[in-house]
Amino acid sequence: MFHKNIYTLSLLLLFGPQVHALHDEKLDHFLSLSLEELMDLEVTISTDTRQTVAKAPSAVTVITEEDIKATGATNLVDVLESVPGIHIRANQFGFRPLIQIRGATATQTLLMVNGVSMRDLLWGFGFFWKGMPVSSIERIEIIRGPGSALFGADASAGVINVITKAARKISHNEVGVRSGSFDTDNGWVQYADNLNGVYVGLTMDFFNTDGHDPQIDTDAQSISDRRSGTTASLAADNAQYGWKSEEIRFSAAYSNWRLNLDYAKHDDIETGMTGLGVLDPITKANDKRINADVFYNDSQFHPDWIVDAELRFQDYSYSSGDGFQERPPGALSEANRSGIINQMRSAERRVSAEASGLYSGFQGQSVRLGTGYIWQDLYQVEQYVNFGTGPDGEEIPLGSELVDLSDTPYAFSPEKRRKIYYVFAQDIWQLASDWELTAGARYDHYSDFGSTFNPRLGLVWQSTDQLTTKLFYGRAFRPPSFQELYASTSNALPNPELKPERSETWELAFSYRLNSNLNFGMNLFHYQQTDLIDDVKAPEDTVGTFTNIGEHTIQGIELEAKWQLANNLRISGNYTIRDQDDSGFRAFDQPEQDAYLRGDWYFLHHWNWNLQLNWIGERERRANDSRATLDDYLIVDTTFRYFPGHNWEFATSIRNLFDEDAREYTSPNIPEGLPLPERNFYAEIRYKFHD
Repeated sequence: MFHKNIYTLSLLLLFGPQVHALHDEKLDHFLSLSLEELMDLEVTISTDTRQTVAKAPSAVTVITEEDIKATGATNLVDVLESVPGIHIRANQFGFRPLIQIRGATATQTLLMVNGVSMRDLLWGFGFFWKGMPVSSIERIEIIRGPGSALFGADASAGVINVITKAARKISHNEVGVRSGSFDTDNGWVQYADNLNGVYVGLTMDFFNTDGHDPQIDTDAQSISDRRSGTTASLAADNAQYGWKSEEIRFSAAYSNWRLNLDYAKHDDIETGMTGLGVLDPITKANDKRINADVFYNDSQFHPDWIVDAELRFQDYSYSSGDGFQERPPGALSEANRSGIINQMRSAERRVSAEASGLYSGFQGQSVRLGTGYIWQDLYQVEQYVNFGTGPDGEEIPLGSELVDLSDTPYAFSPEKRRKIYYVFAQDIWQLASDWELTAGARYDHYSDFGSTFNPRLGLVWQSTDQLTTKLFYGRAFRPPSFQELYASTSNALPNPELKPERSETWELAFSYRLNSNLNFGMNLFHYQQTDLIDDVKAPEDTVGTFTNIGEHTIQGIELEAKWQLANNLRISGNYTIRDQDDSGFRAFDQPEQDAYLRGDWYFLHHWNWNLQLNWIGERERRANDSRATLDDYLIVDTTFRYFPGHNWEFATSIRNLFDEDAREYTSPNIPEGLPLPERNFYAEIRYKFHD
């Protein structure tokens, strides 16, 4: 299907009408923005109120649609790697991207799409999450630092809000196709119209790939075979990471009302390896997410008040298909002829409502007050296995047919519900012409573990015409997931008495504009976590129990620079160094140093060249891991974009240009680490319909 689309567009290109020699105005506009204009881009993620990046009381990054296009990124995770302090770690299970900010684990990052959390109730990180296509993204707003005072749960290390293209915001209709390495095909459409005062918008994206298939010479089963004398391991072989996706987003706006309807589905998700590091060639999983959101905004409610209200519904489900092959045939016993199979399915839904008001009746102040309610329901849990404990409490013999554990105490989780009530307040106070204070707090009450209170303070001082100084403090929390509270797994037992993980962050930031063409930034942060949840095992126990036991501290420095050499040439980059304490919660999969460098050159009136260098430093091993330190790596990506006229646009991109042998951190079960994608490329054509 995708190849037919490419063929059709090629015919249109050859025999279609001539167009005027006008380049992509939006892309040109972005490249011609001065650094001052970039700092004046508005964001809402920091205070839920429109502010410029320069005045936002947080370490904020905004990435626009034009910025994304210039880099050649095709997925959200490709974009985020450019942000200071953010590292995207590929997990061996499904090659799932884990977003890690400032050395914290991925569980401390809140990812939202249009303000809706993408985290699931049971596992907390989206079991089969594969990112999202950039074709539907208008902008991305990012906070590095705590966000629970505004957004509640999971916003300890940072918050990412992806804002999709919607009614009133889609500037033109467009169709595009892309094809490249790993038998990857992608097609998308965006459409907008005004139907008698009702603005509508539609984006659709369809994606298919065989995926990166790294060679795994030794897996966890290889190690088990050497110990037991069996030969069950499938290594050496390739881990398969193919998948398909379709995403449809509809929006409508009329007067003070807005409606968003989203549908996203992934099919044939190959997990490649199990979480323990065993090659799994059979799993083809799927998931589906549906969102329906209604928003109301009245800026004329009262001379001193702007009111907002929203009602949201979300349904998320996933299935492992025919099941995970936890162990291959022949593992543990010759009687195990079909392997150890674990079929898992679950579904959850959420309903939330929020009302807030922005009061401007006090001179020099903007006060936001709000309250909300969230209802969460894990309403379907199914599991079929041929190992472990059966529904009768007896051990299932190896080699048996699949046994249904659903609705029994031996399923991986019971069906559960959670209710959350919250209130929040925030005051943005202009103390003087060059001083602004932001103070806020949020109180959340959870039906399963109790309450939590999270304040924040942000002080912004325009020290000189060139120097801006910011001081931040904030507290945040991560609630225990349903897995930690209720789910029995082979690795740990649940604990319904768990408390939330908590964190405190102090940050000092400087932004110095040497001149209109050169800007420097520096952030110093101290991030302390308490009540961290881990599985604790007594000497007499075979498995541990989730317990609030840990503390961990991370501190570091982030450096940024942007240099506008000319109207058509810009260089930017960042460098992060962080230091973690030696507690048992140190994230060894995180580098202590990383750096990013980017160049954009618009030339010959119709061309744009983008070059990106992403360096990830060495990663140390745990004390009980005898392997050598994992090497650093440098990935170079480059993209050429050509816009010969007002309608057509072409691009080609090479990722990992120099074919770097980059490896991701893994446990000793995969001794050589997880190979990242080798050199790969794609070509892209898009056509824009203009009135």
